[in-house]
Amino acid sequence: MDSSQGDNVELIGQEEEEDLGDDEFGISFLQDIIELEHSFGYDCKRLFNLVMLDDDTLIFVSGNFLHYFSISRREVTFRETVFGCGIGFITKNERPEFKDLFTVGENGPRPTIFIYEYPSHDVRIKLTGAAKTCLTAGSYNASGELFASQAGYPDFIITIWRWERAEVVLRAKSFQSNILFVHFSEYNPILLCSSGLSHIKFWKMANTFTGLKLKGDLGRFGKTDFSDIHAMYMLPDENVISGCDWGNMLLWEAGLIKFEICRKGRKPCHLKPITRITMKNGEVTTVGMDGYVRVWYWETVDLADPPEDDLFVEIDPIYEFKISDVEIRAMQKIKPFEEMDFGYYAQDGNGGIWFCDINTYDVPRPPRQLYSCVGGRVLAAQMSPISPHMLTLSESGKIFVYDFEAQRLLLEKQFAGNGVDILWIDTQISSLGTELVAGFEDGILRHIFLDLSNPAKASMHLVTAFKAHTASITWLTINRSSTLLVSGSADRSMFIYALSNDSSTGQQLVQLRPLGFVEFKAVPSCFYWHPEEQSVVLIGCRSGEVYEYNIRTNVTQQETYLSYNITDPARLRSTRFVSVKSRIRRELWREKIKKRKEKKRDRKMREIEKLKKANPGLQIDMESALADSEPDEEEEPLHIPIIPNRIIWLRYTERNTIWVSMAGYDAGYVYELEFDAPEPTICTLITDADDVEIHSYHIVDEYILFGMMNGSLRINRFNAENFADLADYRNYPMHDALKGIIPCIMSSYDGQRLVSVGYDGNVFLYKWNGPKVARNFLKKPLPSMPSIGPVVDIFDPETPSLEQEKINAELKRQQEAAEAHDRDVLVKIGQLQSVYFEIVRRNDELPPGLRFPDKDLLLDPRITRQIRDELQAELDDVREDLAYDLEFAQVGHAKLYNHFLKKLDHVPFTITPLCANVEPVSTFRLETLGEEFNQIKLDIEERIKREQDMRLTEVIAYEEKEDSITGPSPESFFFGRDPKNITPRFSRKMMRLLHRYRSRQLYEVRRIFDWDKLERQKPDPNRNHPDDDAKIAEAQRNLGDYKLKINSDYEPKSTETLTAKYIEIVECRARYFDMIDSFNQRVIALRDHKKELMEFIQKRRDRLERIHEYLPEVNRIQLKKINAIDMEMEYPELNLIEHFSPGCGVNVDDILELSNTVEEIIRLRKPQRTLDNVSIYEMAALDNSDLQEVTKFKALQISKLRSTLPAEELREYIQNLPAASDLAYYEPDEEGNSPMMQEMQHRWLRLLTVEQIHIIGQVDEQIRLFDLQMEKIHVDRFYTKLDSEFLTSFMISLNQELYILRDSEEIETQLLQNAKHAMGTRNELQVVINATNRQLDELRKTIEKINEQISGLQVLFMNTIKGHKFYDFLRRIFKKKWRPPKRVHGDDDESSSSSSSSSSSEDEGADAQSVDSLDMTTIRLDENTCPTGLDRVLYEWSFTMRSDRHALERTLLESHRDVDRKRREIAEMQTKMKYHEEVYQREKNTLLEFRRNRQQEINKVQVNTILRMDQLQHFYEGNDYRDVSNAILFDADMLVDLRRRAEKLHEETLATRRWHRINFVHLRRMNRDIKFMRFEITRLEEEIKQAQMKRFGLIVNLDELEEEVLRRYVFELESTAEEEMSALEKELQERKIELSRCEEQLVQETQTNTEKLNIQTVLLEQQNVLDSLLDVQERNYAKWSNPQVLNLSYDIEKLMGIESALLQQIECLEREICTLRLKAKPLQINELLPSQPQAVLNELTPMEPEVELCPAILNVEAYMLPPMPDDFIMDRVHTIVQKSFNQFFGRHTSADNVRKFSQRSSLYLCQAAYSFQGRYTDRIAECITEHLETIVPKKYFIHISAEELRKLFNEVVAVFDYEHSDVNTEELISGIFEHAKDSLCARGICEVVNRTQFIVMHMFKELSEVLPLEEFQSEETLRIIVDVLEREPMADPRAINVEELVASTLKHAQDNLLDNITALPLRQVGNNIQKALIKRRQYKSPNCQSPLSVRIASRKPTSSTGLPF
Repeated sequence: MDSSQGDNVELIGQEEEEDLGDDEFGISFLQDIIELEHSFGYDCKRLFNLVMLDDDTLIFVSGNFLHYFSISRREVTFRETVFGCGIGFITKNERPEFKDLFTVGENGPRPTIFIYEYPSHDVRIKLTGAAKTCLTAGSYNASGELFASQAGYPDFIITIWRWERAEVVLRAKSFQSNILFVHFSEYNPILLCSSGLSHIKFWKMANTFTGLKLKGDLGRFGKTDFSDIHAMYMLPDENVISGCDWGNMLLWEAGLIKFEICRKGRKPCHLKPITRITMKNGEVTTVGMDGYVRVWYWETVDLADPPEDDLFVEIDPIYEFKISDVEIRAMQKIKPFEEMDFGYYAQDGNGGIWFCDINTYDVPRPPRQLYSCVGGRVLAAQMSPISPHMLTLSESGKIFVYDFEAQRLLLEKQFAGNGVDILWIDTQISSLGTELVAGFEDGILRHIFLDLSNPAKASMHLVTAFKAHTASITWLTINRSSTLLVSGSADRSMFIYALSNDSSTGQQLVQLRPLGFVEFKAVPSCFYWHPEEQSVVLIGCRSGEVYEYNIRTNVTQQETYLSYNITDPARLRSTRFVSVKSRIRRELWREKIKKRKEKKRDRKMREIEKLKKANPGLQIDMESALADSEPDEEEEPLHIPIIPNRIIWLRYTERNTIWVSMAGYDAGYVYELEFDAPEPTICTLITDADDVEIHSYHIVDEYILFGMMNGSLRINRFNAENFADLADYRNYPMHDALKGIIPCIMSSYDGQRLVSVGYDGNVFLYKWNGPKVARNFLKKPLPSMPSIGPVVDIFDPETPSLEQEKINAELKRQQEAAEAHDRDVLVKIGQLQSVYFEIVRRNDELPPGLRFPDKDLLLDPRITRQIRDELQAELDDVREDLAYDLEFAQVGHAKLYNHFLKKLDHVPFTITPLCANVEPVSTFRLETLGEEFNQIKLDIEERIKREQDMRLTEVIAYEEKEDSITGPSPESFFFGRDPKNITPRFSRKMMRLLHRYRSRQLYEVRRIFDWDKLERQKPDPNRNHPDDDAKIAEAQRNLGDYKLKINSDYEPKSTETLTAKYIEIVECRARYFDMIDSFNQRVIALRDHKKELMEFIQKRRDRLERIHEYLPEVNRIQLKKINAIDMEMEYPELNLIEHFSPGCGVNVDDILELSNTVEEIIRLRKPQRTLDNVSIYEMAALDNSDLQEVTKFKALQISKLRSTLPAEELREYIQNLPAASDLAYYEPDEEGNSPMMQEMQHRWLRLLTVEQIHIIGQVDEQIRLFDLQMEKIHVDRFYTKLDSEFLTSFMISLNQELYILRDSEEIETQLLQNAKHAMGTRNELQVVINATNRQLDELRKTIEKINEQISGLQVLFMNTIKGHKFYDFLRRIFKKKWRPPKRVHGDDDESSSSSSSSSSSEDEGADAQSVDSLDMTTIRLDENTCPTGLDRVLYEWSFTMRSDRHALERTLLESHRDVDRKRREIAEMQTKMKYHEEVYQREKNTLLEFRRNRQQEINKVQVNTILRMDQLQHFYEGNDYRDVSNAILFDADMLVDLRRRAEKLHEETLATRRWHRINFVHLRRMNRDIKFMRFEITRLEEEIKQAQMKRFGLIVNLDELEEEVLRRYVFELESTAEEEMSALEKELQERKIELSRCEEQLVQETQTNTEKLNIQTVLLEQQNVLDSLLDVQERNYAKWSNPQVLNLSYDIEKLMGIESALLQQIECLEREICTLRLKAKPLQINELLPSQPQAVLNELTPMEPEVELCPAILNVEAYMLPPMPDDFIMDRVHTIVQKSFNQFFGRHTSADNVRKFSQRSSLYLCQAAYSFQGRYTDRIAECITEHLETIVPKKYFIHISAEELRKLFNEVVAVFDYEHSDVNTEELISGIFEHAKDSLCARGICEVVNRTQFIVMHMFKELSEVLPLEEFQSEETLRIIVDVLEREPMADPRAINVEELVASTLKHAQDNLLDNITALPLRQVGNNIQKALIKRRQYKSPNCQSPLSVRIASRKPTSSTGLPF
């Protein structure tokens, strides 16, 4: 929403006050301002809302009250509920012992079930926790011990109670929709049912091995439509009878519908749903909402067996009772335990209570109504303006008239349509005062007169009826002057009637004259008249529109002659409601958060004040202490309803605005609208009614009563100053909370009573104790009905409305005119038709040749086109009519195919034999595995992967790490220098020597390593191989010991899971499919072979028939009978082929001229064979063999022969014929037959006879082979059938095991997870132990290496100084022992370790003296001074070697400490490991026990197997055979494997012996080879020695020789006398210059310090005097204040003096230690001044004996030193050094080491900077480097180059220059700010969004490095930063994110090792800068008066300078 539109919006009631705990606080009127006087209603639409308490009392629920109906007195009393939130159900325990109890389930925040005693109404039992919000049903079991309660939304929990002890037995989730009924079985106490919306559920209390459970089985409707079930009954056989929506009974069996029961002729059992089902003596009684009670003989149903395709059982009732036109929703038996009592009380859903007699033995008594009331929702109510009467209108259209003073019902009147609204016409216009106007859903408005002149015979008469609307009427209203009546309708119109009462005409009744209607764009839902203008009405619509229309009353009949539409847009104003509730909620939520934070801040302030009072001197950071630590909560997004909500009611206000009450999401507020405003201007919150719709209101003086959607009556008192203030209210829960909407509240004529009606059917009458507003006076007597003519009511809802009548009259006039025109046209067409028929007659009389064809007689082709179009339309209609049947047939075909054939692998068929007497062979019916089977396989693979992750693994074994090869020993001949700097100057010869030396050293190291490795791999002769031990253990554990699953100690495998069982079933299913499919494929192949064979036989038969045509009949041989192919049996799939397609292909054009019929056209369309289809070869007779045979047959005259001759006779006959060379052979005889002709005849016939015999033999052989194959397949089918049945049985067993595994999977998974968690914990600890062991091994190896290095150093040193004249002196220097320093309390580790090398003592043994090897005189040399004649390099190298040895010894000591620590850690972890191992074993045993129990359940599954007698083995003698069922089924192959294993072991033993002999021979050979090799080695060594003696003259070590050569060569390269002398002279000159400068500085400092010392002496004297005075005063005060307490001040002072003396002594010792550590004292370190001789102290003035000073203070040379740096400089230097060290070698070591090295180095560099005065020469660089190497280890220091060291020293010097320079903090901050701006410009404008944040973050990072933290936090620094930022217009303090600023600065400090930087001071500085900038900029805070407005704070105009922000 735009902010400009919401400036005038005001929210009233938005303040949310805290719960004060007192409901009466702030309410100005009493609770009893209204009292319930009577209830006329009954919630009769609620199911089972009638319970009989005793013989004379019925109880039912109505609203929030329990109503007690006295049967004898016909009176109703009521009792309020406990919570007032509605009642879920009411029931009673029917057992006689509990007859005085009844049960009520109350809804609310904590739904509770109360069991009351009657008539005392004491609570016997209270059951809580059954639901979250509401209850829906409850029922007792047959014994009355158990009670079942059903919860509603949202939990839907069913709970089984043992109600007498108020304990829950079982509970479970029922269904996701409302449950209406719960029923216990009368025959089985563990069974019950629940039913409701579209479901039924069967429950069973089952006792499983995991405990008692409530198992639910949801009923499946199958092909039956889903239905709501209101009643059911459980039969003794556990079947269930239930009702349904269409009135039939459903019989349920095992969760499925067994069949449906109806009456004969498929009539339903009831026309409406069944609400009660009972069974007694084999008779089932059903009660329906149609008002019938029917009794059925159930045995007929039990014996019925309907077909599967029509599961209906038709049966007629044996008894039938018609109660009345009622809707029975509950029946209560009067005497439930008396079988001969048939009296019932029935609950009528149409409104009332009935008595009925269901007597099947005698004539039943007629039913009678005991109580009558409104049935269903009450939509409207009106109270008489002249009498104590009121009326209500129900949704069914019935009007009820009550005398509320007498509290009785006077009249009921039912009208045709459903009711909507009703008005009682006021006495302003109605002189009689008993006239009504009612509106109905069919759009009819009825004017009614109520005749109450005789109350005993009250009547209601129709005066007139109007139907002005085409849709339902929505609202009725009469203006304030009672001159206009307006009705709104759903047809989006408002109809206006003029009311008049002209007494001058003698008409006493009010006259209604229709004026017209006004159309709108929305459906009117409510009206309100203007308080001043009588014709202005306000209209609220269902879609949120608000209209104001000024009705024109002077409408004439001429204006409405054609239409009643009088809509005038000029008289219409409109606006539309816009939803703003989501924004209101957001603003309220923000206010709530703000208040909560303010309260939290106030609470913190109070706590801080308390803390300050308790600790006066405590300093608290208020900013951080009051900072909000809660994260900002996410706001709910704005919501605008997609469909606008309905306006429920509206009215004008005093502010000339419109009050509207909205429905739906926008409920909970009363909004004020204005026509010119685009949205609500004021929103009044209805307290405690958010989201609750206000459906009605009624104003009584200063009170307004609201009817709420939740059924409560809300009374508000107007505020005289602000009518919109609705905070003064009371709530009265009256109607039902779920469906008790209050649509109307009215007051009586005298204002003493109120009435409220609700959608729950309730009518409550109240006594009003507030101010009375009387509308009129009581009128007596009431008038009777005036005499009027007959009145016709409108009953047909299709009756046209007034507007439609106008339209119909105009249409009728137009239609009559059109009909007259049509009649004229038809007369002309008839005349022309007569002329045409005469022409046709004359044409038919002409001769055929002269007649005109019919086409020529067509007058116009358009006529033919029209006829064709009509025929085509008729054909399309036929096709459309048959489309459903066609689609129905296709769908049915598809369903049948999918159900029966789609899943089949093939259609089963049967093959018959050809001739043999063999049974036919059929294929098996087999379904394909399909895609689901493949999907199951994929799912199983996924489950296998998941289970592999869940399996338990063993303990992680110790990982052996391969040993690495150590390098060769250090090369001593380089004298500790880097070989890379020396070897480039080597000659080629020396380089070859060096390479040869190194290669030999590396070879020796490698050889030693290989030998050690080989020794470790040597097997232990006293132990077996680990693999052999594992195999032996496995064999001892499992060999021959087969674990039976029935044993109690059987350990199920971890692989025996649900997935493994799935795999078994899938494999079994696949094996079954493969077996059956393999057999079916064989049968299919056999069928194909038979088809080919039958084709072959047919060809042979055709040929044989042709031969028989030529052979004589005597010689013909027929084939034996062959069975034909049975197409029905062998090819049933052919029956599934569709031979017809929809439609016949005939179009309209084919039959338009009627030349042919449809049948003829279809016949002509069939394909016909023509000459074009005949092959030319069919006409080539000469190429046809048959034709040639016919020709031969005729030419040879074969027909003359009667038979052929036998073979012998034919041979003789041919031999007797003349020869072919004889002419007689060709001469014919008398009959014309020549011998040649006769021979050809017999030969040709013989050929045909032989061919005949061959064909018959060939066919017989093929038939025999086929029948033999049939016999084999028949036998195979038997075994396949046997195997398939066995596999089927096995799959059933597997499925049973699967069900057991599936039921236990969840528990097993949980136990497995527990065990896996325990195992993981154990394995993790084992991994840590293994890693620690490896570390321990590494430490041991490190210790060994260090020892080797120490030995190497000693050997190197001894070899180097061997034979030197200062050998003893150098050895004493090197042998000086290192001892760890003693820790001094208060010193850190660095200071202790740095001085450790100097606190050592010499050995008192051989090193007590130094003996020169050239002079026997004992000389004691000082090791601090290099003696004359000793090489300076060798002297310093000795100290270097000693320091290296000491470093190794320190490392060795630390390694030993680490070893001890690791051992302790391993011991502790072993203890933990033992505990976790126990936990793991316990969880593992629990899992194992569960699996064993599950295995016992699986063992109960029966498995079928087939055994032969030879497979049974009996181990007992005699004929006493045991029961086979208890035998063990064992695989014989296992026993055979055991026997074979014994033989195999014997063979392996023999093979092992053979290998032993072979290996023994091989060992002897190896020993012989070893002896030979040793001999060779000895020989070669002797040759080497001889060669050395020959070459050198003595035995030498080549390594030592080459080392000596290299050592001498390196020494010659590195040291010369000239270089050494020049270096010494240069150093001497520098020292002289430095000495002179230091002397001058010393003189100056001595003078300065002397003056300061004098001043200090005077000050000390004054301090002593003051201290003594203070001590005296403190003692006196202490004695006066604490006389009983001991005075310890003297002791404290003494201790403080001792402490100061000790501190000074510690300081002196530290200086002495540092002096000794520096040895030659090249530099001075801060706070470590050198000690001077005691004689210097004697020359100075002595101090007082009480004060002890360190001698260093009086040192004259100390005064000459330059002043030491302060803390600020030290912090700066430390920061620079730490940052540089972190950059140089931060990646190679830890942060702690970097800090340690930087702290020590910063002290040294500070002193160096002072000493050298900023100079940096090569000599100074070398000195600094040497000293830094003593602080930083060499392996780290090598990463710092000389140039980087120079840069670091210059930075340190720059710190001192900055200290002495004139640069102030303001210039520094300004420079940093300019640098930040430059960085911002370099980034680019688009890259950085928040530029202020970037600049401040950049300044914080640089200031944290440059300034100390104290100066950074100072007020001056804060002021400078704010000034700099304020001068820049681009800086906006609101863009500063303090938390992001702190996080970024902390990360920068952590990366640069700035440990003193913390979050608290940074956050404080950031907040102070932001606040100071905001205060200076003076930003205007946004106006928060309206939560709907969104404003943007105004900003100062920025200048054009600077970067864009």
